[in-house]
Amino acid sequence: MDDQKLAEQLAKTGNLLDLCVGDEWLNEIDDPEDDGWIEAGPRMEPYVEALKSMSPEDIRIMRRQMRIQSILMPELCQWLESWGLGLSFEAVYTEARRVVRRHLKQLTPEQEAWLDALVAEDDQHLPMAERALRSQVVALFSSLFTEEDWQLLADIAAQDMAQGVLQVAQKKETSSIAV
Repeated sequence: MDDQKLAEQLAKTGNLLDLCVGDEWLNEIDDPEDDGWIEAGPRMEPYVEALKSMSPEDIRIMRRQMRIQSILMPELCQWLESWGLGLSFEAVYTEARRVVRRHLKQLTPEQEAWLDALVAEDDQHLPMAERALRSQVVALFSSLFTEEDWQLLADIAAQDMAQGVLQVAQKKETSSIAV
């Protein structure tokens, strides 16, 4: 959209988003001459350029990784929530995601095949109760995580809990001084 049209819309309604409602806007964004790339501002340019330079095989691999993670990460979240980590959940979950991503880069052929089967099962759109492989994801995490990974997660949980306790103690101390 050109600057003139934006200025007119701003003067007319005071809301530039109103431009996104009409047929004219839809026709403009659905340009058949467009190469299909959509950006979300200048900070996205390096990522878009990197994507444009990727081979079809690289894109296939990246999509597969995204698909696998879209299945695994919600399961990881549920599993960690069951641990009752309280306020340290976010820190542990963040690190656990990093651990899973790191291990996904170095899978055995058996684990690769299992993940392919997991994705195929997900493609069937069965009710969750009927997804046999999905119910085994926690076992996969248990097999992927090393003793060092478990220790790292435990340390993060302990540090975060200690930090939370200190913050609560400081708040009580501050509120008792104010009284």
